[in-house]
Amino acid sequence: MMSGERKVPVPLALAARNILRNLRSPMLVAMSLLQPVVWLVPFSQIFRGLGDTAQFRGLGYGSYLEFFVPGMLVLSMLFTALQSGVATVTDIGSGVMDKLLISPIRSSWILVGRVVADAVTMRVQGVIILGIAVLMGARFQTGWAGTITLLAGAVAFGVVWACVSNLIALRTRNAELTMVAGLFLTLPVLFLSSAFFPKPLLPGWPQTVAA
Repeated sequence: MMSGERKVPVPLALAARNILRNLRSPMLVAMSLLQPVVWLVPFSQIFRGLGDTAQFRGLGYGSYLEFFVPGMLVLSMLFTALQSGVATVTDIGSGVMDKLLISPIRSSWILVGRVVADAVTMRVQGVIILGIAVLMGARFQTGWAGTITLLAGAVAFGVVWACVSNLIALRTRNAELTMVAGLFLTLPVLFLSSAFFPKPLLPGWPQTVAA
């Protein structure tokens, strides 16, 4: 490489490669970006009546939509994290992973490049969720600072689970098993948390688990 050229860090180059590969599949991009909408709109409307109850209002929430948005952000990040592991299995099956492993780069950079690309996808999904929530009438009492903090926290959470998903993928080298294991680990935790219902309104033992 010429001295006047700027070298791109390997993790960023790998992240760009992963993003560009996804962009070559318009259906994958469309489904990834529309997935949050598919979850946000029906769930917020199905449980809309809960937000009108005195118990719910007494907890300080303006509407169920405002309560549900953070949980929707986390749910969206979890599914993107699961897709990350499946993509790694695809690289293993196609031989791309072997080529990367014999190249003169650190093996850890491969995972870093993957999760950096995931973080970009998650941030875009998060912006879409927040934008649609505002259009649907949600108002964030913490202002822009709190909203950005919420998005950053959700992305960080998603990156952690993307790492877990990729570790499962590297261990099993099987897309179906990676997806099943990921769902087994994430969905029970999510649905037994206070993401969909406020903790004080949960029944006995789920309220204890959510604690």
